[in-house]
Amino acid sequence: MPLQKIPPELIEAICVCLDALSIVRLSQVSRQFHSSLQNSSALQYKIQLELAGLRDGQSAPGSAVRLDMLKAYQAEWASFDWTQIVPTKVPMEGHLWELVGNVVGTYDPQSGFAFTRIPSITRHISLAQWSIPDVPFNPKDFSMDFSQDLLLVVEFNTSSKSMVVHLLFLQTGRPHPLARTPSLSRKIDVPPMSCQIRIFGEHIGVMVEDAYGEKFELLVWEWKSGNIKKHISQVEMTSFAFLDNRRLLVTALSTTLQPELRVLDIDGDISGMRDYFSFRLPALSRPLEDIAEIDMMIQTEPAPSWPSGCNVDEPFTVSHTDRLYVVSLVREGTSRATFMLCFLHSTLVNLMDNSPDGGGSRVIRWDIWGPHGTRMLRVTQLPDPWVCFVYGQRCILQTGSARCQILDFNPLSASQGKMTDERTVDKRRRLFLRPVSTSAPFALNSVDVGPSAAVMLAEDAVVSVSPAEDEISIFSV
Repeated sequence: MPLQKIPPELIEAICVCLDALSIVRLSQVSRQFHSSLQNSSALQYKIQLELAGLRDGQSAPGSAVRLDMLKAYQAEWASFDWTQIVPTKVPMEGHLWELVGNVVGTYDPQSGFAFTRIPSITRHISLAQWSIPDVPFNPKDFSMDFSQDLLLVVEFNTSSKSMVVHLLFLQTGRPHPLARTPSLSRKIDVPPMSCQIRIFGEHIGVMVEDAYGEKFELLVWEWKSGNIKKHISQVEMTSFAFLDNRRLLVTALSTTLQPELRVLDIDGDISGMRDYFSFRLPALSRPLEDIAEIDMMIQTEPAPSWPSGCNVDEPFTVSHTDRLYVVSLVREGTSRATFMLCFLHSTLVNLMDNSPDGGGSRVIRWDIWGPHGTRMLRVTQLPDPWVCFVYGQRCILQTGSARCQILDFNPLSASQGKMTDERTVDKRRRLFLRPVSTSAPFALNSVDVGPSAAVMLAEDAVVSVSPAEDEISIFSV
């Protein structure tokens, strides 16, 4: 059958199975194809959704409605103006609070937990607030996953030298109905000063740090079954994140002056870190008197883990296919040097699946993956460890008391003014042995949010902490 005689309905049915770039290429074959594809709201929605790094939630009636919502959503982010947004105010009571996904949570010993789900006018998501006034233990830290109704609360038992992780229902604070046991307990060697908590689907991870920042201990469980998957104690570890549901990404630093990213299988040796995939970072410039002299932290925010078959109450949401990682490197001391390394999930996975030397090497040198796959930036200041400044493929950096920059690393974005040229940092070798040149593209958007002690990023909002750190303002799109 000649191409020009193919019915538009058949063309559309074929295109539904293609990715966005293939659809765009097909539209260039003929005027007929171009007209058919341009007039299909379903295909235009599919294209715009993929280019934006989002996935369909199927809660709105019809693709034409979702397409209009998506265009409005993208336009609000592109022209973000905090003066035109009436913020949602959340009091910062107590000493514990978290922003995870699109939920802000606070904890105060007197009043308990309070939660706010961030609203969105353009995505038709309503504001939701609830509280859990009483908990029968003393939380050290907490995190949550709204998509799984999971509240994870960490408690340290000093008498037994153990860490207890409570698995609670986010809406009520009662034991989570999908957890075989309401709490997970494990003896730890590190006298805990702080902890990092990550939730990824059926896995949870907690890394504790001693008071001197010299020793770290990492524990990973399957939270539903209660099975412990990893318990590693290493002086070289500094932070971690989940790469996917099978692997961990761990930042490591040793006195050999070679910082690296280590990819560990979640299954396997519970206490070992011998068999791992290594992505080397640029070598450091001078010997370390103490490993704690360098702060190295990884930040990323995976998309919510909506269970399969769940009726997601959102028209579209952040895609699971790719996300941004930001590794911060700070040398403390009189000549303080602060850098951040930005790269996408796909960069690591593609290199692991296709070893550059063709021989299955488990070590990727910096010169192979770094210059073109990452972007190293010199910054005047980095957010504090508790600041959630990464979401999806974007991150936000505070450049002044009221000024911020949003960096978007979506490779499919058609944003104007995208940074694509190679830039070199640390020419004076404050941190690295040699100047570092990188070229991964990103788009830059400067925004004002008013005077702030810290600025964070959520799926639908820029979140500002007041200068007195007694209130959170949510500027949602």
